[in-house]
Amino acid sequence: MNNIKIEVWRELPGVPFVEVSSFGDVHTLDRVVPCRGKGTRLVKGRVLKQYPNKGGYLKVDISINGTKVHREVHRLVAQTFIPNSDNLPEVNHKDCDRTNNNISNLEWCTHEYNMQYKNKYGKSLGHPVLAINLATLEVYRFRSQSETSRKLGLGHGSLNEVIKGKRNQTKGYWFTNADNKSVEATRDRFDDVVAYKVKKLIAGEGKVEQQWLNDFINEMQPA
Repeated sequence: MNNIKIEVWRELPGVPFVEVSSFGDVHTLDRVVPCRGKGTRLVKGRVLKQYPNKGGYLKVDISINGTKVHREVHRLVAQTFIPNSDNLPEVNHKDCDRTNNNISNLEWCTHEYNMQYKNKYGKSLGHPVLAINLATLEVYRFRSQSETSRKLGLGHGSLNEVIKGKRNQTKGYWFTNADNKSVEATRDRFDDVVAYKVKKLIAGEGKVEQQWLNDFINEMQPA
């Protein structure tokens, strides 16, 4: 899936203090609100934390007139960026990855089309992700993009852009899917040493311990 490369922010229709990103992030703007007593106070804008619901779709909490409402991010992106002249009721993820809310990955559709598409192309149940700290070259493994974003404080859109090769890094980390291509992808981006760390994690040996270097040296010795 070729995701949109340039991030654009637009106002969420009907909610002027909320903006949605073409990469699938959501933030609020600075605004003045009335106090419970007299006067007003300034509420600083912030990036809204995303979390998965039981179906694996990412959601955010938005406070509107003092009431907290839960909204699915893929629908916010579609409502903000994708015309829906036929008033279609559902939003489909073209790559079946429910955490990839880039506008190029979304389309309005009928319920019947949505079900047929999922039956044909399968459901994404969450792809394990490898994160490499560019300062220390430490390698970490997460169970999904959602967990990666939550634990590292990253926007899902930016994370997905790095995995897809549209960005070199975000917030000091480089990412790749934890699959059979990750070792070579890491070697191309870094070197054999970092690729070996990835190999150990893919093999299910947990977080790399200090012993990895000795193992690496031994494996590199000619037979």
